[in-house]
Amino acid sequence: MAIYRCEAKAISRGQGRSCVAAAAYRHAERLRDERQQMTHSYERKEGVTHSEIIAPDGAPEWARNREQLWNHIDEAEKRKDAMTAREVLVALPRELNHEQRVEAVRAFCREEFTSRGIVADVAIHEPDARDGEKQPHAHIMVSDRALDASQPTGLAAKKDRTLSQAEGIEALRERWGHHCNRALERAHVPERVDHRSLADQRQAVLVVAADNTRSQAERRKATEQAFVLNRPPEPKIGPVAMQMDREGNGDKAHALRDAMAVREDRTMLARVVESWHQVRQQMTELRQVIEAKARDLVGKVLPDRRDELMAAANSPETAKAADLLGQQQAERILQQRAADRAAAEQRARIEAQRKQQEQQRQQETQRQRSGPKPGRDGPSFGR
Repeated sequence: MAIYRCEAKAISRGQGRSCVAAAAYRHAERLRDERQQMTHSYERKEGVTHSEIIAPDGAPEWARNREQLWNHIDEAEKRKDAMTAREVLVALPRELNHEQRVEAVRAFCREEFTSRGIVADVAIHEPDARDGEKQPHAHIMVSDRALDASQPTGLAAKKDRTLSQAEGIEALRERWGHHCNRALERAHVPERVDHRSLADQRQAVLVVAADNTRSQAERRKATEQAFVLNRPPEPKIGPVAMQMDREGNGDKAHALRDAMAVREDRTMLARVVESWHQVRQQMTELRQVIEAKARDLVGKVLPDRRDELMAAANSPETAKAADLLGQQQAERILQQRAADRAAAEQRARIEAQRKQQEQQRQQETQRQRSGPKPGRDGPSFGR
């Protein structure tokens, strides 16, 4: 399933960060930081599958050299707490191959940044994910200053504040969704991404489900989508949680544990929708069998009411009955899921209490062992 992620971050001196160091890390390169007079070397870092500077037409040579580019941008900022760069992080669909991912990012950068005179420094990473597959994503570093040959620094005197405003970031997120979906469409992949929150997506399909001018199939599909979207968003699994998981302590990482629970819910909701489809299919097959047998029986016994009875077998009320059966099956699955989760939470509480008691016993034993020994380390009584 194609996933969506697009976020913008600031890299500033006020955070104790360097744009040169950030570029070296993201591209797994060795870059000299002229302002700090130090070299940042991350050449042993793995997982970088593509590295590219996308510059506007007519850009100077220094804008196409990573070390010169970021030292130039860093030098142009004079404040000690200056925001020297911005990073746009986007998730890339697994359904696309490497070349298709690269082209999607290039098209996005050309439209969003180089069209405004801003240089985009792109690094695509494909680290291993928890499920054994790759986790492709792109780091796009940009400056708030466009290229301007008329200025002594070669950069615009006035900053572009698009990515410092909520409206600009939301518009950027929406446009990345469009670029991502176009790439999926060109690759003939049916999945699509959506930049909106789950709540906004659900509200939109509920409007369709309540629209009586829509066909029954459209309304039913919208109802299923609303059901699947009725779940909490998956929390972000940060680098600390991932490191704990790699060290075998993933059960102690709250973000990781919460994310796994949300993924289980998503799988369960998909299974409920599949059960609806199965019930509807069974009802359709049953209706066809009854119709075939009733046709013969009615033809022999009540030939004058044949059309009336056949219409009743295919009436909207019969379809609603099939939906009701599907909903009842879904409720049973949801109830079972709730019972399973309650049992799992109870087991987790019991296990946590057991570990706490064991830790307390160990601490008490350690305290007793380290205490004074009678006749040797006891009170001196003034000796």
